[in-house]
This record gives sequence, C-alpha cells and structure tokens, in this order.
Amino acid sequence: SIKKTVQYIKEKIREESSAERTINLFHCLNELNDNSLVKEIQNSLRSGKHSGKKLEPDQCSALAFVLLMSEEILDEFDLKTYNTSAAGYQRLLPVTRNCKKAILNSCDLTENSCDIVASALQLSNSPLRDLDLSYNNLGDSGVKLLCAGLMNPNCELQRLDLSYNNLGDSGVKLLCAGLMSPNCKLQRLGLNSCDLTEKSCDIVASALQLSNSPLRDLDLSYNNPGDSGVKLLCAGLISPNCKLQRLGLGWCNLT
Repeated sequence: SIKKTVQYIKEKIREESSAERTINLFHCLNELNDNSLVKEIQNSLRSGKHSGKKLEPDQCSALAFVLLMSEEILDEFDLKTYNTSAAGYQRLLPVTRNCKKAILNSCDLTENSCDIVASALQLSNSPLRDLDLSYNNLGDSGVKLLCAGLMNPNCELQRLDLSYNNLGDSGVKLLCAGLMSPNCKLQRLGLNSCDLTEKSCDIVASALQLSNSPLRDLDLSYNNPGDSGVKLLCAGLISPNCKLQRLGLGWCNLT
C-alpha cells in the first residue's frame, strides 16, 4: 500500500548516510503526496524554532529539500547557523547548489563533503561564487575533488577560502592543477595556516605566470615559505602575465 511505501521511505531517510540519496527520497515522498516531514521543517522555519533546537539528520534532509525546491537563489548559506551533528551538516550540503555564497567553515567537513560541493560547482548555471571551507579537515583527496569542480567549464567560483586545513605542499600541488585550468575563474584564494613551505611557493608561482591566470588576491599568511620561498614567489609576481593585486604574507617569519 502507499501508506507502507511512505513509511518505508521515511525509515530509509533516517538510515541513509548519503545526502544526495536522501534528497531523492524526498522527491519520492513528494510524488506520493506525503510532505509531513517537509511541513514540520517549514513550520519551524517560519517560527524560528530551528535556530535553538538541535536538528536530527532526517530533519536536515527535509530542510535541504525545502531550500532546494525554492525558486529563490539564496544570497548566503551559513551551515553553522543550524544546530545539528556532523551527519546533519552533511545532509545540508546539497543546498550549496542553490546559493551565491556558502559559508561552510568549522563544520568538521571531510573528503565526502568536498564531493557534494564539487558537484554543486559543476552544475550548469551554478550560482556559487564565494565558498568558505576554512577550519575543516578536507585532506588531499578532498582538495582533489574540489579541483574537479574548479576545472569544470560550468564553475563560476570567484572566491575560495581553504585556510586552516593542513593542506601541506601536497594539497597545494593538487589545488594548483585546478588553478592552472583554463576554466578556472578564481580571483581570491585564502591559504592561511595550511602548513605550506618553499615547495608550495614554486608551484603557486607557476600558476601566477599563466597567461589566463584570473587570480587577484592571494593570502599565504601564517605559513613557512622562508625567504627562499618568497624569492620563488617573486618570479611569479614579476611575470607580465601575473594579475595579482594583493599578496598576504603576514606572520611568515620572514627576515
């Protein structure tokens, strides 16, 4: 019966770990004319109750569904404003498909989160222009997934903050593969406190020298490039192709 099917889908929504699949399950409920979970979330949004009460993962999926079904593009989506668990945050990430600015800092995001965000960047007519992923634990594999988004011709991202992510030189090497793509439109990049050394400076300098480099603002503060690393960066800065207008090197123990 339809009632049993609805109940089964609701149970699956509670059990499912994939944010994308839970959104699909809500589409199924919608087709079966059952919107009880969605109404519950809409009521709490109207009353403002969601801000204090901790949301369960299935409620986060309902919220994501509501926000994605809205025809209105969000100016800003700040993940931390929702009181939920790491699993709940994961369920909310598909909302990045429907916003201009996504603030996802300090939310215990990992590699799996990057996959969802990268998918949002690759959508045709993606509205996402500003992405803050600082203070997370993305790892090299997460950065690699993000690069797939940056290299996609549909991606229109202009600002990316990856500060405080312990990327290291290996992570920056992966990131620069995205920066060097002719499809990359990134103008502002934050890499504060990412454990970068002289090696990263050499890779970044190469990206700055590309004829199509759109980068205007680069923050490398709180890293360890050393004087030799800065010298390598200068090779990029003096290139006629370099369009950088601001370079942050604060607290880098330079002589």
